[in-house]
Amino acid sequence: MRVLHVTEALGGGVQSAIVNYVDGLPDVDHALFSRARAGQQTSSWSGEVAHESYAGGLAGFFIRLREKVQAERPDLVHLHSSFAGAARAVLPRDAAVVYSPHCYAMERRDVAAPVRWGFGAIEFALARREDLTMAVSPREAEISRRLSARTPVSLVLNPSPWEPSASGVTPTARPGRREVVTVGRVSAQKAPELFAAVAAGARRRPSLDAAFVWIGDGDPSLVAELRAAGVEVTGWMPPADVRHRLASAALYLHTAAWEGGPVSTVEAASLGLPVLARGIPSMRSLGYPDAGQTPEQILAAVRRYFDDQDYAAGVAAASAEVVAASSRIRMRDGLRAAYASAVASASTRRRPSAR
Repeated sequence: MRVLHVTEALGGGVQSAIVNYVDGLPDVDHALFSRARAGQQTSSWSGEVAHESYAGGLAGFFIRLREKVQAERPDLVHLHSSFAGAARAVLPRDAAVVYSPHCYAMERRDVAAPVRWGFGAIEFALARREDLTMAVSPREAEISRRLSARTPVSLVLNPSPWEPSASGVTPTARPGRREVVTVGRVSAQKAPELFAAVAAGARRRPSLDAAFVWIGDGDPSLVAELRAAGVEVTGWMPPADVRHRLASAALYLHTAAWEGGPVSTVEAASLGLPVLARGIPSMRSLGYPDAGQTPEQILAAVRRYFDDQDYAAGVAAASAEVVAASSRIRMRDGLRAAYASAVASASTRRRPSAR
């Protein structure tokens, strides 16, 4: 089987997810068509992947994609992200398509309500194609089913880097350490202003004595806001260096305002680092411990983690359950089943009796 992966913004969690899929099915011939997101090449390919990069605008990107699909006829096209998902409007009706939103655009909170409504209307219209949607969280699966009861939906969680039995590492409370970390692009989605507010609040409480670290880079004004609050912003780091920082930290704090199913949190948990997450629907649906919504609530949760051993143990245990549910074996089996279902559905649509 030849699978063409498509994304209009290669980088960050989307790139990590594609790498997981490529590595998870080594018997499949994977190819990639993308536009790059500068400064976010977060993962490398373990094998040879044919890669065509497009440097123009979205309209040209979609035109070139249609030409590529018509010329190369891959067995399946796997679209990654909401914007790449819009390519469903130009792909041949009989193409086998799997669509991974990696967080629906209408979940965004950095745009006005009418814009979010517009994103939702586009998703609703495109869902009429009945292409298979592959969700990365129960929340994303729920939204997908609301968009169209007829469209098949598969739930395939983003995996931990290692099987728990192989790594021998499970999240464990680390009360003796005082470093709170997060990983990601400094952007509106990740709500760096909330992370900064929590860090600033901790500075006003010397008894907490915790350092706050943001591993990543992004919007210069938001980076400045983080640093003004006393947060160390490391810039983009090689994966091995990121793993080292996570392995030596005490707590992973995820403050994102909207998410699909982040790769960074399950990677942190798989390294033994307990995770506290802002109480947004996707993170609750995945089982992450809920730290609340406001700076005050989240700071209280962080303080409780360091001061209350039973609470810290509960956070670690919940994080371990997320790792166990996010195995690479489950991802591989779910991905293979989703691909087979999409190809079979497309084959049925090609039959004369199905027209």
